[in-house]
Amino acid sequence: MSYRERILTETVFPPGRLCLAFSGGSDSLALLSILPKDRSYAVYIDHGIRGREELEKEIELNRRNAERYSIPLKVLHLQEGEVAHLAREEKIGLEAAARKLRYALLMREDADFILTAHHLDDQAETLIMRLLSSSPFYRLEGIKRQNGRIFRPFLAVAKETINSYISEEGLEYSHDSTNDDTSYRRNHIRHSILPRLSLDEKRLLLSISLNVQAMNEKMSPIDIESGFTFSFSRSAFISAAPAMREEAIYRINGKLGYSSLFPRNECLAISRAIEKGEAFVCSRFYLRCSGDRVTVFPKEFNILFDGMHDFDYAGLSYRLGDVAADDKTLLINFSLISEPLIFRESRESDEIVLKEGRKKVRDLVKEYHVPYCFVLEDRRSIVAVFARLFGGRDRLSRRLLSEGGTPVSLVEVKSDSIQMG
Repeated sequence: MSYRERILTETVFPPGRLCLAFSGGSDSLALLSILPKDRSYAVYIDHGIRGREELEKEIELNRRNAERYSIPLKVLHLQEGEVAHLAREEKIGLEAAARKLRYALLMREDADFILTAHHLDDQAETLIMRLLSSSPFYRLEGIKRQNGRIFRPFLAVAKETINSYISEEGLEYSHDSTNDDTSYRRNHIRHSILPRLSLDEKRLLLSISLNVQAMNEKMSPIDIESGFTFSFSRSAFISAAPAMREEAIYRINGKLGYSSLFPRNECLAISRAIEKGEAFVCSRFYLRCSGDRVTVFPKEFNILFDGMHDFDYAGLSYRLGDVAADDKTLLINFSLISEPLIFRESRESDEIVLKEGRKKVRDLVKEYHVPYCFVLEDRRSIVAVFARLFGGRDRLSRRLLSEGGTPVSLVEVKSDSIQMG
């Protein structure tokens, strides 16, 4: 059996129109060469992070290879510096930033499936990398054959088979010089660890990933209600398998905008706190148990509010009017405000001048036995403190309690509108 026949036997193509994410390397070139010609095309993305001379040579070679196999090729360009900018903004590596931007472009393509040339060695590489980074168990599912519109026809094909096929066909492929930089963990694994594994050992890692995928498919994820806060059923969490508990915590971590992994020791501590029905303060959020509901409050946020329009943000509402919902709701005289207003979480250095005098907000937090509170701050100072949703009190600054002036409007800040369950 020739290597072409072996690859065709081990490759799976989905139905419909296919778009190949074509890097020009040996793996994607091998996949391009066996694509169904009547329903396929390829897309090459220039990330703008390598020298122009190297890139232009690569693009020209890619065009020749696409023409050889009668596959239409589109070339898309990211702006120079775009990858580095995203890496700084999201505090991720250049490789991760490039991948995120690449997939964003590919998902805009008018195709039923986006094909990538991930193979058996990539699967082994991914599992090793996740094991070395202490990833949660459910993440050992590794690379899926299909994830939405993303499909990986080569996932059961060994890199050795691809290399032999390329040699057999006499194909010329491009080489990305950044793949040689072993300062990247993935490249280190690829060049230093994978060559020591036998084909059977790589297939064993594939078997592990398939078993974890099957397990994940049989277990229902914990339902999380999202908004300004995140909440879920405490009883559902307690009865869930450990892998699904971790998945819920990691999912909230992602919803809060964190791209880095959640500290494993905090993940275990959160599970113990929920089991005991206790509040918990971790490095990224605050958690409170109330009855059967667990509510997670973000630690970092700012909301700019001009105060001149009704405003609702996932349960936090500001309403223009002159009638309070109850005797605990704060009514703010907007004629005494120096715009703009910022609604945010309290900080260690915050102070508010109350009727009885100047007070550190952290002392109010301690007095009310709450994990933290929200503050409303205008250009001059903090004008209100909101701890009611945690079981404390909402307080208004002395400046807004002063006499004089005709109110232009009154603003009702209903901090208790965040549902605690």
